[in-house]
Amino acid sequence: MTVLFITGLSGTGKSTLLDELKLRGYHVVDTDYGYIQEVDGEVILDEDKITRLLEEYRDSHLFIAGIYSNQGKFYERFDRVILLKAELEVMLDRIQNRTSNPYGKHPEEIAKVIASYRYVLPLLEARADIIIDTSNNGVDSICKKLLDIL
Repeated sequence: MTVLFITGLSGTGKSTLLDELKLRGYHVVDTDYGYIQEVDGEVILDEDKITRLLEEYRDSHLFIAGIYSNQGKFYERFDRVILLKAELEVMLDRIQNRTSNPYGKHPEEIAKVIASYRYVLPLLEARADIIIDTSNNGVDSICKKLLDIL
């Protein structure tokens, strides 16, 4: 079956997309919840948990989302790596207006989002199989694109 890894900076729509896919009956995992660990002050994917997850769902479709520095270690185990991106102003607006996640509301966090846009996004773009700009695309349109990939 197919495992799609969805990555993207904060405010690009990863959580919203996973929520919609779950409503449609698909298996989804947001790695922010239960699949991370702190090592030397950095939060990264828990590699043992991700490995077990991939084994558990090897016979079904699975959508996994996250953005961590060690995610590239698993790219060969995903059928596709999909990058969600958006214009910086759109991301910042979404972050300020969302109620589901408090991250990005403080000046230090906003600065981190802006720095990630400048320095991390190009790295993600270079390794992604598919890039979807969510700036002007609704969740239904993005879901359709992902389901077409399946």
